[in-house]
Amino acid sequence: MINDLDETLKKLLIKKGGLNPAEIDISFDMPDREWSSSISKPTVNLYLYDIHENHELRNNEWWTVTRENGIATKKKPPLRVDLSYLVTVWTNDTADQHRLLGQVVKTLFLYQEMPEEVMCGELKKLEWPLRTFTAQPDGVLRNSADFWSALDNQLKPSISYVVTIPIDLDLETSAAEVKTSIFKFRSNGEEPEESVRIAGTLHRKGKPDEVVPGATILVKELEMTATTDQDGRYGLHKLDLGSYTFKIMVPGQKERQVKVKVPSPNYDLEL
Repeated sequence: MINDLDETLKKLLIKKGGLNPAEIDISFDMPDREWSSSISKPTVNLYLYDIHENHELRNNEWWTVTRENGIATKKKPPLRVDLSYLVTVWTNDTADQHRLLGQVVKTLFLYQEMPEEVMCGELKKLEWPLRTFTAQPDGVLRNSADFWSALDNQLKPSISYVVTIPIDLDLETSAAEVKTSIFKFRSNGEEPEESVRIAGTLHRKGKPDEVVPGATILVKELEMTATTDQDGRYGLHKLDLGSYTFKIMVPGQKERQVKVKVPSPNYDLEL
């Protein structure tokens, strides 16, 4: 995926930044003294110098991707990884260098999310935009003089450019869905109290594959409600063991009442 990002950045500078590849090279090499002495025409260099996970965007919750025959398959969300590039411009003339550097800076600042039309390879399949950060003061590279000294090259004006990409670890797990959860609480040596959580799905009568999102489930005895999500799923908390009357309500449709016993092997409802 990193090579796809390199190609995407190259395409961004050409298609959106107006760089002519016949006149200006775009390189991803280490800008050390040996490399800089070998270039023959104006060059924009994007050197990848740091890769680390973005902890602010870490998500430890597993996503439920499929449910079938009482089995739920969950997937680990992708990691968010920050790729940090050092962007420099190399020309023989200082005025040309500054002019080209300004053109590059403007392009990078214009696109805080990578345009879909420049995406390459696996990046085309992403379901969310790529976030970018240009010349931020809290970047990883804090002392550029030390960086250029390590490369044994002269100090150059540079831009820190960070792109956050998702990396899918392809981790999945399947297990039977939990329909009933019973929690027991004890205080001051008294007998434990029980609290029950149930979960189910609302679907069309005789059509188990056609779920009903946005419906209201009312527990009449407790005046407790829940709303089905986009997958027709609902959950109810803090119930007691026993029998209840569920009223199913959808705007514009006739209400339906059903008797539900807790616990039960299944809490799926029909409308």
